[in-house]
Amino acid sequence: MSTAPFFLVLVPIGLLAIAWSLCFVGCGFPTSGLPGTPYSDTIVKDPNLIAYWPLSDLIGTSAAPGTLNMEGQTAGTSDISGNGHNGTYTIPFAYPSAGSANAVQFTKPIAAPFLKRGTSIVPGDTGSIKNPLAASVDFEGGFVTIPWSTQNSPKLTDFTLEAWINPDPNQSGFWRVLFGAVAPGDMTGFVVFIDDMNNWQFGVADGTAVQLVQTGQSALNGGYVAVTFQSTSSTAGILSLWLNPDSDTSAPPTPVWPPNPNQTTNYVAADPSQLMAIFIGAGANEETLRTANGGAGAPQFPFLGQIQSVALYKTALDPTELQSHFQAGGTTG
Repeated sequence: MSTAPFFLVLVPIGLLAIAWSLCFVGCGFPTSGLPGTPYSDTIVKDPNLIAYWPLSDLIGTSAAPGTLNMEGQTAGTSDISGNGHNGTYTIPFAYPSAGSANAVQFTKPIAAPFLKRGTSIVPGDTGSIKNPLAASVDFEGGFVTIPWSTQNSPKLTDFTLEAWINPDPNQSGFWRVLFGAVAPGDMTGFVVFIDDMNNWQFGVADGTAVQLVQTGQSALNGGYVAVTFQSTSSTAGILSLWLNPDSDTSAPPTPVWPPNPNQTTNYVAADPSQLMAIFIGAGANEETLRTANGGAGAPQFPFLGQIQSVALYKTALDPTELQSHFQAGGTTG
């Protein structure tokens, strides 16, 4: 049996209210104990980690399409996993207006896309050694592109994608992509997005086409989101969605989707020998980049809101691991 340190009893109620306000609607705090290692320092220790983009290193603005100025030694988005999957923050040309010749269904027309640094939405990352800059990126039409090649890029037959998000609640009627990784030409890989009804959807490529998987689960509460795929055969497996896993550790959490735990989904992993780029904060990464305002091409389906701490793993993480990540990120000392 453990008892709380005496000084905790003396914390004013007002301060407790401030701490609670850091948590998103629908998430919870650990039921006992004090927070331990900061979030980023916990994530980078996982041996299955492929890439980790904290999205805390954005500075500067750009009035025209192009690359933004960056802090540190890189010219783009830092992958602090040590595997070298650094990307680039990019302001694209204007998104086509609705009704134009290049308009795409469910993509939001944006005449002046931009990115800006946002406040941290991962309270538990305060004091991190690996990620000393506590911040998010506010995506408003800009996006991150990461070159993906054979170098340190395994074929993700099984995977976990996790991130912390705070979507703009005033947006609806458009798709907003969190992460896009579909190989051009052969239709392999996957995409994770919020649909026009503000629910989570997956685009899962089976080698022929991208199949849409509707979860019916709202994305508007924000907080922690993870998608896992556990293969059961060469082309099928269990695709699961996890939202703010319950902090009650008396039992492992369960995914919010699928309702049938044995439901399988066809999926073919993208071959990293094929030259491609993956996107954070936008979709249609399988298309060539737009080269003129209102023109055709990528990006499409821009995310609107904050994203932070995007991590990619080469395995389906255990439910208790996902739960521990949510606890580490959602609790601040």
